[in-house]
Amino acid sequence: MELSVYLIIALMAILFSLMFIGVPISVALGISTTVCLIFFTDMDLCFIGQNIYGALDNYALLAIPFFILASNIMAGAGIAKRLLVFSEAVTAGITGGLGMAGVLSCAIFAAISGSSVATVVSIGAVVLPGMIEAGYDKKFSTALICCSGSLGILIPPSILMIIFGVLADVSIGKLFAAGMIPGIILTLMLMLYVHIISKKRNYPKSPAMGVRKRVKIIVENGSALIVPATILGGIYGGIVTPTEAALLATFLGLVMGFLVYKELKIKDLPDILIKSAEMSAMILIILAFAYSFAFLLSFHRVPDMLTQKMFDAGIQAWMFLLLINVILFFAGDFMDPSSIMLIFTPLIVSLGTALGINMIHLGIIVTMNLEIGLITPPVGFNLYVGSSLTGVPLYDLMKASVPFMVIMGVALILITYVPWLSLIGPRLIFGSN
Repeated sequence: MELSVYLIIALMAILFSLMFIGVPISVALGISTTVCLIFFTDMDLCFIGQNIYGALDNYALLAIPFFILASNIMAGAGIAKRLLVFSEAVTAGITGGLGMAGVLSCAIFAAISGSSVATVVSIGAVVLPGMIEAGYDKKFSTALICCSGSLGILIPPSILMIIFGVLADVSIGKLFAAGMIPGIILTLMLMLYVHIISKKRNYPKSPAMGVRKRVKIIVENGSALIVPATILGGIYGGIVTPTEAALLATFLGLVMGFLVYKELKIKDLPDILIKSAEMSAMILIILAFAYSFAFLLSFHRVPDMLTQKMFDAGIQAWMFLLLINVILFFAGDFMDPSSIMLIFTPLIVSLGTALGINMIHLGIIVTMNLEIGLITPPVGFNLYVGSSLTGVPLYDLMKASVPFMVIMGVALILITYVPWLSLIGPRLIFGSN
């Protein structure tokens, strides 16, 4: 066998063995890369330090810690409660209206936080007690918010899209634009499912509202939409870059929390900053070692070898996309989204480019797969968060999440094989893909 084949076997065997015994992904990436550098190359190990520095010396990566900080500020600023009131006014008088409002709130909050976990915690803490009190099944309600919270990595701004954009060297602004329509489609599909199930199970209608009262509530609580409108409008209007938009989101969150809603206190800031620093450090450390991991594969021309074998086997673009969906689905069963994105993206991008697949479209496909992974057992992280919020046993929550996985799977197939749904946004906003 070629040296590159031995390298792949050794690299993956070490990496997954370490992950299996519970070694953190960043450490596992670092150890596997270092071991293979020693045995398969004659490069100096100083290369790892140089590569890590080069990986993190990237202006676009500044968006990650600031969007994380912004999401934590928003969570404590009272925005989630106002989004729910706004959404309830939109769905008033509809069977299952409260559940539909929960989905809509998650979708809007996703456009603020860029984080799935922040969305589940912030919206779930507000809407779940009300749904359960209104007579919704606790397992159904929890599974609904766990699934809707995953919209946080599809609807822009998305931290995982930023990572993909950096790794694949594609426009982050165009990725954000490409995620809008798929995000809206999935949101509407989830809301329709809630309405159908609510009719079947006789879940209550939301209280009806007159037009004047509805408009009044929407206007009073619509201020929560200022943040996502400003962020996305600034990016798409060419006024700010995604990195600058992250800083703008942080500033707006502080203004809303301290001056508008007055629910954020000075004493809350140390905890918010510490939590944000921990999350940012975790992601950036993983990203740094992932760069070394990807460089090692490229150095031994592993992507080129796989591309050639793929062409020799006669694999076409539609087959490749199907294969990617299957691989990432099963990867989502056992790995967290950041790990999947960092490990698989270099190979996916190389193979996709060789087949002429648009990288913006491919980025949305990868992101949607990772979104499904958030509610896929046994590692579906949103399920653990939801279980902690309501006390629903994890196994029961896994069963309750199956219909939502099916809905997201249908949406994924639609987005995969109808590329213009992803590409129309960048084309309209930026004039190209």
